[in-house]
Amino acid sequence: MKRTVRLATLSLNKGKYDELYSVIKRYTDAKRVFVAHLRQTSLWRLLDRSKSFRDYAKARGLYPEGINVHLIDQAAFDAVDTCIRHIESCFARADIKAKTWRRFTDENERHYAYACLARYSAIGQIMGGGVPEISTVTTSLDARVKIAAYLHRVIRDALGSSWPTVVKARSMSLDSGLYSVADGDTPKGKTRRYVQVVSSTHHKRISLPLSGISRVSGNIRVVLDEEHQRAFIHVIYDVARLPRATGPAIALDWGITEVCTDSSGVHHGKEYGPALRSMTERRNKTDKARNRLHALSKKDAGSKRTKHIARNNLGTKKQQARLRRTKAQLQTISGATIKEVVYGEGNRTRAKKRVPQLPSQRPREIIIEDLSHLQGKAKSKNISRLCSSWARAENQERITVHAYVGGSGMKTVNAAYSSQTCPDPGCGYVHRDNRHGDVFHCRNPDWECNWQGDVDHVAAMNIASRIEDRQINRFTPYRE
Repeated sequence: MKRTVRLATLSLNKGKYDELYSVIKRYTDAKRVFVAHLRQTSLWRLLDRSKSFRDYAKARGLYPEGINVHLIDQAAFDAVDTCIRHIESCFARADIKAKTWRRFTDENERHYAYACLARYSAIGQIMGGGVPEISTVTTSLDARVKIAAYLHRVIRDALGSSWPTVVKARSMSLDSGLYSVADGDTPKGKTRRYVQVVSSTHHKRISLPLSGISRVSGNIRVVLDEEHQRAFIHVIYDVARLPRATGPAIALDWGITEVCTDSSGVHHGKEYGPALRSMTERRNKTDKARNRLHALSKKDAGSKRTKHIARNNLGTKKQQARLRRTKAQLQTISGATIKEVVYGEGNRTRAKKRVPQLPSQRPREIIIEDLSHLQGKAKSKNISRLCSSWARAENQERITVHAYVGGSGMKTVNAAYSSQTCPDPGCGYVHRDNRHGDVFHCRNPDWECNWQGDVDHVAAMNIASRIEDRQINRFTPYRE
């Protein structure tokens, strides 16, 4: 597994910033042409190998003149990566793999369908009305035609008319041949590290001073920060892994009053709820006040008062800075909590070796709920606001990374009705009346179960038990 680290540069003078922007703009212009060209499904066969598209673009004369050819090569590779990520995100949102699993019951048919979805050349052939022939799968022609027709329909609906566009000149990707790293001394005698990136002038590079000393190698991405007149260098590092964990398996139920609750009933990150509530209440109050000012400015359009309101009260700079600070606070709480779940209490001193990290102290398996399909409105506006600010996808990404580092396995189960199902193996009664706020009370009318407990603990227990449930898999629709 790899992780991306963002390294900030010092503020750049106007000449250096403008020169860097000029290079990034020419890079962006080339990438825009490549992305627009890749909209043709007949060219999706080139997505399987980015070098194939590079050769195709050169042969068709799509490369601009007067700029470093190797930089445009990177723009071509970047365009391929952007298109691939767009297609994959559309497939994920439309749940194509789950729909295919439910549609076809024969193992060979499923194998053929998944093999088609794994090859962009096959996807392009299907979208062009063809039927891919995959040598590793033995299925009849009639079955292949039926599967290709079904995939054509669901892929067409998933993609719709959407396609990525490159609008802002904000970043560029560089390989190791397009930049170099050098160290220099500051007037105070300290060491300063510089990343020297390619410029628009032959045999000249733009020297970007980093704010700290970090290892820079491999492919990097240079991202402009217009607000502070600087840049960020995104570097990819390999993630080191601890020995395989051997502790007891745990299940987690994500929450908005705390970060998560495990299957043993422990609530982790209780300070997350008050911080999230404070942020949403303040945003709601600010937005209401801004809406009143907007209405007032429309009523007296063109007046001196309206101009004063627009100049002094309707800006977004302070609002965005406050939002960044509150999000950083939530990320800190969430990150520290997830580390404690994976590594144990006191994990923040793990790097200094003050806490023993035995494999038996880490869970051998972490079971989480699949919240990728969570949608719709809650009954309460306050709950809806909390859920809209709840970084559930970020939490799942964090737990995935730290589980890998900690040597723990990861499994995802269906989340439907986990907080409304009685955890008693002999009961299993499911009804919305079982839950009242944060309290669970089984209301089974046919059997006096009367099971009571904390609703988050109950949800975590049900998530743990669904690993062994053969009737409910991750892709089972909630209505079933």
